[in-house]
Amino acid sequence: MNSELFLSLFLVHIIGDFYLQTDKYCRLKESKKLKSWFLYVHATIIGGLSWIVNPSCDFLLYAGLVAMSHFIIDAIKVYSPKGLWSFVVDQLIHIVILITISTIYDTASELPMLMINDFGALSTLRLICAILLCMKPSNILIKLVLEKYQVGESESCNNIKNAGALIGNLERILTIVFVLLGQYEAIGFIVAAKSILRFKDTDTAKTEYVLAGTFLSFGIAILCGLIANL
Repeated sequence: MNSELFLSLFLVHIIGDFYLQTDKYCRLKESKKLKSWFLYVHATIIGGLSWIVNPSCDFLLYAGLVAMSHFIIDAIKVYSPKGLWSFVVDQLIHIVILITISTIYDTASELPMLMINDFGALSTLRLICAILLCMKPSNILIKLVLEKYQVGESESCNNIKNAGALIGNLERILTIVFVLLGQYEAIGFIVAAKSILRFKDTDTAKTEYVLAGTFLSFGIAILCGLIANL
């Protein structure tokens, strides 16, 4: 398998599927289904970005395959039940397709986007993918995992709707940095400090909910950090 090509296509997938696709557009796809214009535009964007990774005539067909497979998977998904397993299976199928394309496509030339650094293209791509994965995709995964354990939110929590996601993003980025620096003690300190903050909360269910989310969040971040540090 061409590792550089796979990581480049995977980076395109992360950006296109999570950062260029807002909740509004997701709801549009789910409500309009095959009549949704964004379903077609989204697949076209993914295909276009995939071709930018390797803008050669012989890769145009493969970029088209990425776009077509993305459209088919998303078209099936809008008619499928929503939930954690739907999300996981959807992402795994995308990854398998990218691995397949990266395996059957052979290139002897360096990919254009890999020429931007001098200290290791693979290291750079892994780090970028790890950071992007630990933000919005991780927020979605954690939300789906804890969805059936939802507890009541206070009025103050509702007033700061995205505060939890922001804190989660920051703590996961810090965790990745500490993993790369080999400072695992600092990770333990952050986990302990965050856990201590919940001790005064008399709502046991909410405390357990927050701690479960915390451990899941740090677990994802450590895994991303270890992958980036390969």
